[in-house]
Amino acid sequence: MPDFNKTKIMFVLPALTAGGAERVMITLMNGLDRDRYAPCLVSVSDKGDLHDLIDQDIDFCTLKQKHLALGWTGLFQHLRREKPDVVISTMAHMNFVLLTMRPFFQKTKFIVREAITPSFLFNKYKKTSWLIKLMYQILYPAADAVLSPSQIIFDEFRDVLRMSSKNFFVLNNPVNTKTIRACYEALSKKDAAHHKSVHFLAVGRLGRQKGFDRLIEYLPRLSLPYDWTLTILGEGDEREHLESLIRKHGFEDKVFMPGLVRPPWQHYLQADCFLMPSRYEGLPNVVLESLACGVPVIATRESGGIAYIRDHSPKGAVRVVDSMHEFVQAMEQVKPGKASHKKSLLNDMFEQKAVFRHFVKILHMVQR
Repeated sequence: MPDFNKTKIMFVLPALTAGGAERVMITLMNGLDRDRYAPCLVSVSDKGDLHDLIDQDIDFCTLKQKHLALGWTGLFQHLRREKPDVVISTMAHMNFVLLTMRPFFQKTKFIVREAITPSFLFNKYKKTSWLIKLMYQILYPAADAVLSPSQIIFDEFRDVLRMSSKNFFVLNNPVNTKTIRACYEALSKKDAAHHKSVHFLAVGRLGRQKGFDRLIEYLPRLSLPYDWTLTILGEGDEREHLESLIRKHGFEDKVFMPGLVRPPWQHYLQADCFLMPSRYEGLPNVVLESLACGVPVIATRESGGIAYIRDHSPKGAVRVVDSMHEFVQAMEQVKPGKASHKKSLLNDMFEQKAVFRHFVKILHMVQR
């Protein structure tokens, strides 16, 4: 039986695929105080690998539709039936659909989260960019709050779309530093050997966005006085293409793709440097997790809020480069390390408790 004294918050996702935006939403949902909030989750599709991240006490519903275009009517009916106090969504297409429903739910507050720069969508969907711009300008002002992990995203709303930022709030991606460090340090006690080679690590969905293809294409230019390996964790549609590039350059004994690994901390333990060759990002979770493990980062400037992370990290912890040529040059400066305890490089502002406090403040403000 529902507790009418609690605020019912419905989180909505297109699917449970293993992406950063989905993980952030689930983390925020799991972290809500159950004495004050009744969180639930709705996914348009039942596909994805993140089911096991959802806390067992959270009501979970899937509309079992392949695409949002097929699931919007079911989503509308679900909202009418459940009557949530607050709805929170992420990703532009999901946000657009929910905000068109807003006039029919006057008592419900709508919060949307934008994880990438609008310009990326304009460039990706050039023929319909005019429509995307129009939907941003018409629908986003109707949201009770627009969340983003990086100020650079909001800067585009202001400078490119000429939109007011009165309902915009920066909310850092939360990192469970305590859990990560506990797992990481337990592993480090078992393996304190010195490396004789440099171990690079990259993590993310195997898609064009992540830039793993251009990283592999540039690896023949890498000149190190040490042996080296690169491990890429993740799954996606680009696996076959990436494997063909590995074979093309004869890197079968240097570049490894073991798939989606959870928890991944053993790989972070072995890593001397984390690589992010992305073509675009929001505020990359994997970079924050790498810093929590004490592993420095090399990243492309296109990696969303990477400069924001760099500016709030110890000097030298995050190196931001402007080209893949510079990326490889930065890799050449990495030396073999020791698989043992490494001090966290992550700023406390990204720690889960700090982010949750800010999130709750935004919820309180929206509900006033």
